Amino acid sequence: MKKIANIFLILLVSISLLNCEDTYLPPALDYVTFGTDTYSTGVDPGGSTTFDIPVYTAKVNSAATTYNVTVDGSNAAAGSYDVPASVTIEGGTNEGILTVSLSDVNLGIGVNKITINFENVVGLNNGGSTTLEYIQNCNEVTGTLDITFDYYAEETGWQIIDALGGVVMSKPEGSYVNGQAPVSENITLCAGRDYTLTFTDAYADGMNDGDNLGSYSLTIGGAVKATGGGSFGASESNTFDTN
Repeated sequence: MKKIANIFLILLVSISLLNCEDTYLPPALDYVTFGTDTYSTGVDPGGSTTFDIPVYTAKVNSAATTYNVTVDGSNAAAGSYDVPASVTIEGGTNEGILTVSLSDVNLGIGVNKITINFENVVGLNNGGSTTLEYIQNCNEVTGTLDITFDYYAEETGWQIIDALGGVVMSKPEGSYVNGQAPVSENITLCAGRDYTLTFTDAYADGMNDGDNLGSYSLTIGGAVKATGGGSFGASESNTFDTN
């Protein structure tokens, strides 16, 4: 009889614990976030475009839900962007799109940045702001960047930076494979501007594997604008213009 009473007591405790678990399950979090914290795009000279920023929520509501957004910071050219005041996520899904309009209004040189956030609402958590970076695409000047690698091409990376520090073209370290054959990269830049071409090496010994020396040459309009290679250490830079 005592054994049966003990079993009955254990069953009562188990049921009680299960009921407690059911009672104290946390409610679904009211949470909204952008897809990632940074996006990049470009606008053609004299043109306009749109850029879609994905938005996600933790909950799937049965009815459409609207979230207000604000531009909390910007160094962008006045009149070059239009950010909607809100984004709507339709019922039955947890995904939406915030469509930003961009245009070539006073863009000029450099990288334009706008920082977008969700408006503060009591009880609403969010994943922080996102920054949309955009530049004026240029196609007036074309050229080639010819690269001959040492054996460890995987260590090599390069970038072209404008006069305000914006990266306009690049291939990061790891873009090429060891034993890579020479390549000729197509280069498109703005006319009448100053740039810096920087090559980097992950191993910090330049384009030098001990047996072979690599090299590079940037040619625009038949004129060689920058050359280098060999044992340059971690990085090597050349300034040039497109005049």
